[in-house]
Amino acid sequence: MTSTQSKQVDVAIVGGGIIGCAIAWYLNRRGLSVGVYEKGRIAGEQSGKNSGFVRKQGRDRREMLLIKRSLDLWGRIDAEIGDVTGFKASGNLALASDEAKLEGMNAWLAIAREFDVDSRVASPSQLKDISPTLRGSFLGGLHTPSDGRAEPNLAAPAIARALAREGADVRQNCMVEGLLMEGGKVTGIVTEHGEVRTKTVVVAAGLWSGVFLRRYGVSLPQVDLRVSVGRTAPFSHGVALPTIFDQALVRPRHDGGLTIAPGLQGPLDYDTAFRSLRHAPRYIRTLFASREGTRVNFGRHLRDDHRLVSAYLSGASNRYADLRVPNVPANDAVLAKSRAAARAAFGIGDEMKLIETWACRIDITPDGVPVLDRLDALGNLVVATGMSGHGFGISLGVGDTLAELIDTGSTTIPLEPFRLARFRERYFAAPQNVL
Repeated sequence: MTSTQSKQVDVAIVGGGIIGCAIAWYLNRRGLSVGVYEKGRIAGEQSGKNSGFVRKQGRDRREMLLIKRSLDLWGRIDAEIGDVTGFKASGNLALASDEAKLEGMNAWLAIAREFDVDSRVASPSQLKDISPTLRGSFLGGLHTPSDGRAEPNLAAPAIARALAREGADVRQNCMVEGLLMEGGKVTGIVTEHGEVRTKTVVVAAGLWSGVFLRRYGVSLPQVDLRVSVGRTAPFSHGVALPTIFDQALVRPRHDGGLTIAPGLQGPLDYDTAFRSLRHAPRYIRTLFASREGTRVNFGRHLRDDHRLVSAYLSGASNRYADLRVPNVPANDAVLAKSRAAARAAFGIGDEMKLIETWACRIDITPDGVPVLDRLDALGNLVVATGMSGHGFGISLGVGDTLAELIDTGSTTIPLEPFRLARFRERYFAAPQNVL
């Protein structure tokens, strides 16, 4: 790796996840020079470890224009980059086990009609045509044929490789230690390998974004949830499309196996940490609404996260080792239940074995939608974070839209709903998505 000393680019991006790489790709397509600076490896955290759904169905109304643009771009991305992301327009299916969920799915169809989305609520008999191997007893399901899936461990690295071939400055193991400021305005970044001068800085650092920005007087409400995921070896499973129901999420993989994760009822793990406790009161309504699907854990993470945040802020490269790609342990008990539910739902035997398990921490905003904003008080600083577990699917739409913002100063998709200031205007703001 050569030094970044005296490097200059049009746009410097803090964070090499799927959001940072997507923004960089569409900036590159617009002819701007770009640098991506990642403290660990590309897609080393939530971007490479999520469930891989690329879906419109069930989303918050505010995200619909972004995800529609994103799905259009997913259909073209492999040809553009000359590489494989694992994207397939397979459709997606969400199953209802009770009347309340079915009612919510039916209500969401009003949003589908508004945005010309091909979703429908299928009856139990229609489910057999949509997913022939489905064996579970469900009241119905929300089916969107134009939705899809992709491989988290393939997508962002493939885009990063294409960026590097195009001449972008893509750096791994390159901690961004701070912003360069002149007259109160951002003029670049300081990395562990030197300074990068730039016209615009984008902070797309996932759950680290709030820690990074706090030093500059920016309050960004984020908490993180630990999501456990596993995969099987390739086998003849007959699962045709990504499916989620109360107890499990099941996604066919590019390699012929299955990805298994908790379903609509989780549970997901909230491991308490000092950085999230400051914002915890904002999430009381959300936690109450999803109390069956969230496990609150007090323990070792409280201490470990404090140590990691201290190292992140230290500016001491000898403390960065644990930060590069933090080790997040899977909840094996939760995955065992999800695996058992998936086997029962699809009539699969003992061949559905998890050969690898992992976990990621997803950063959640109080209302469950991202922060996509230009912070004019700091000059040309753009924030793209808080994807709230929906970021993989929506990433290309976010990337294209923010590239448009940076290049032209405006966007065809309104970003007003994603302003950071909304959290000052409304303290309690609960998610509105169905899935």
